[in-house]
Amino acid sequence: MENRKYATVVPILIFLMCIALFHMIPDREEREIAYLCRQHTLPLVEAELDINDIIYHTRNDARNYIPAVNEEYKTVFFFIGKCAASEWKRMFIRMMGSPNWCATWIHKKEVNGLKWLDDYSLKEAQHIMTSPEWTRAIFVRNPKDRALSAFLDKAVAHSDKFVKGICKTYGKRGLSSQACIDHHLEFDFFLRNITTAIPDNVHWMSIYDQIDAKWWPYINYVGNMENLAEDAETFLRSIVSDIDDVSAWDHWGKTGWSDDERNCEAKGTSAFLKTHDSKHETDAHKKLIEYFTPELEIFVEDRYATDLNNTYFQFSPIELFRHNEDAN
Repeated sequence: MENRKYATVVPILIFLMCIALFHMIPDREEREIAYLCRQHTLPLVEAELDINDIIYHTRNDARNYIPAVNEEYKTVFFFIGKCAASEWKRMFIRMMGSPNWCATWIHKKEVNGLKWLDDYSLKEAQHIMTSPEWTRAIFVRNPKDRALSAFLDKAVAHSDKFVKGICKTYGKRGLSSQACIDHHLEFDFFLRNITTAIPDNVHWMSIYDQIDAKWWPYINYVGNMENLAEDAETFLRSIVSDIDDVSAWDHWGKTGWSDDERNCEAKGTSAFLKTHDSKHETDAHKKLIEYFTPELEIFVEDRYATDLNNTYFQFSPIELFRHNEDAN
């Protein structure tokens, strides 16, 4: 019991020391200090990997919550829907030297060829998830941005596919598929009905809930979509090849990318994530005030409370409307 008390108190003290440092340094250096600080917040009582843990338990579909593992760079990466997941998968495929980085159906395991945490034994995966020699990374996004982006991308831009897939699932869960077809282009219906009836869809499921709570302290790089290009560069500079001692940024990130991630022939000269593929671009942040109402803003704050109220995500506050007790 005494060990568990210190396992809680020590990380909190270190976290507070890091917060003090953040107010003394510029933005770019702040994110680099944030990376270093997270290296020292591991619990004293080590978490134990279980075969039924979210991060290890296999789902029978193309998208799951299991992270990819790159042994050369000693890196574990969690792909999160609507957090540049497609782009990051292409990066990690490219880091393997595979020509399939620009393939279609990139989320299918048989296409991407990535190695996953559940490809390892429990003992091996335990080491990967707890060793200070490994980097465990994720990119997160404010749920207000992310929910709207999911709506604009999946329900609006790909309406036919949404009707055939999501509305069918909505009906199978005991609700009216016709109501879904009739109202899926309404943001209110999407939030209140779709995200609650199908809460496990990777594009709008709470990010925090996609990883077992006990493993969050071991994730030592948390990037933010708000600073996507800069945080991506910081992260890729921090992981170095065991083979040639060159960073992933210098080897794969600083050039060779274009605004068409599926065109293998495109001889891109841009850095990774410095340009945006139009297939996934929604400009959600610029459209928040257009789609949200005071009631919907409070709904999202309640629905995604675990994303907004934890010590690991560092979102800039977004308050579109002045809250009052009458809104619900």
